[in-house]
Amino acid sequence: MTEGLVLDIDLSGIDEATANLETFPLDLGRELTLAMNLSLEFVKGQVAVRTPVNAGTLRDSLNHQIVSPFPNLVGAVGSPLQYAETIEKGRRPGSKMPPVDAIALWAVRKLGLSPEEAEGAAWAIAKHIAKHGFSPRGEVGPTGKKMFKEGYEAATPHVNQLFDSAVARATARAND
Repeated sequence: MTEGLVLDIDLSGIDEATANLETFPLDLGRELTLAMNLSLEFVKGQVAVRTPVNAGTLRDSLNHQIVSPFPNLVGAVGSPLQYAETIEKGRRPGSKMPPVDAIALWAVRKLGLSPEEAEGAAWAIAKHIAKHGFSPRGEVGPTGKKMFKEGYEAATPHVNQLFDSAVARATARAND
């Protein structure tokens, strides 16, 4: 994945609370893994609604996976497309020229240009981006769309709730 996010959930104190319970770690592992999967899916959805759409390729490429299993549970949301990071972060002035074909396709779809007009416009746009940088938000400088960052921030309260509920369910079953 090009751009990934790590869900940082604080479960401090859980070890002391469950030290004498034999089956708790296994049950907790299942619950937290389920919470991670649900969280990653939710984060991916929040990223998707913030992802700009030309042909929909970038939005369709979003994926999620558990990178490290319980007890060191780590998940990632990202895209394998090379330009995902450019859309997220923007492009700095002086970097290499972006792909002209992709810009031409964008010009046809978003600007309503004919393919012939789009090809000429795409070269000019690509040269401008290479010289001045690129911000999908139209701001000055390479600020980027920040769909991963903002999607994660929007999802965080729900993610925390999912993990709190997972720990509560596992703890309740362990104490029965």
